[in-house]
Amino acid sequence: MNLEQCASVVQGAFLSRIQTSPTMEAVKLPVYTMKEMNEWLSPDPTSVENQQDASDVHVDQGRLVSLPLAKEGLVLISLTGQRAVALQQEHVGKLIPSNFAIIEPKGELHPDYLEWYINEHPDCRKQLKIATQGSSVAALSIQMLRTLEIILPTMDDQVMIGSVHRLLHRKNRLLQERILWEQQYIKQILMGYLKEEVSK
Repeated sequence: MNLEQCASVVQGAFLSRIQTSPTMEAVKLPVYTMKEMNEWLSPDPTSVENQQDASDVHVDQGRLVSLPLAKEGLVLISLTGQRAVALQQEHVGKLIPSNFAIIEPKGELHPDYLEWYINEHPDCRKQLKIATQGSSVAALSIQMLRTLEIILPTMDDQVMIGSVHRLLHRKNRLLQERILWEQQYIKQILMGYLKEEVSK
């Protein structure tokens, strides 16, 4: 089954086309960034510290209804990073820029399963790799994503796979955080020990 048979696939907004100056008629919107995507994808809490912070843009209030805003249930794919994230409550209302494809699953496709499938399934990874071969930018196209072949098990199986994926991801993050805290704790102990030795 192709992805377009069980989801709609569109590109995010081109910020240069919609951005306006701050005025009384303009609305300031936060923008969903690669930093936020990487914060979820990376199990290492220190790996995204140096990436750019989220930015805001001003848009005309009359254009709000036509803009792609984040909501729960959507899945974003980075067109250059080829990774996917199922959006959560904390992302709601953020403007989705053009470096992301926006996938809105229909009833028979679960967002968490789609995130796992795009990021982890070897057949899907192979399709994405082939799609960007020979391209100088190595960016995915919206049309390619629409024709992406996807395995669609029952909804119960999708929910189970998506839940296990999220729990495993959370466990990995917690383990990384524990290691980080242990490293900082030991560093403090050693620095304290060194100061005591020097002061003797």
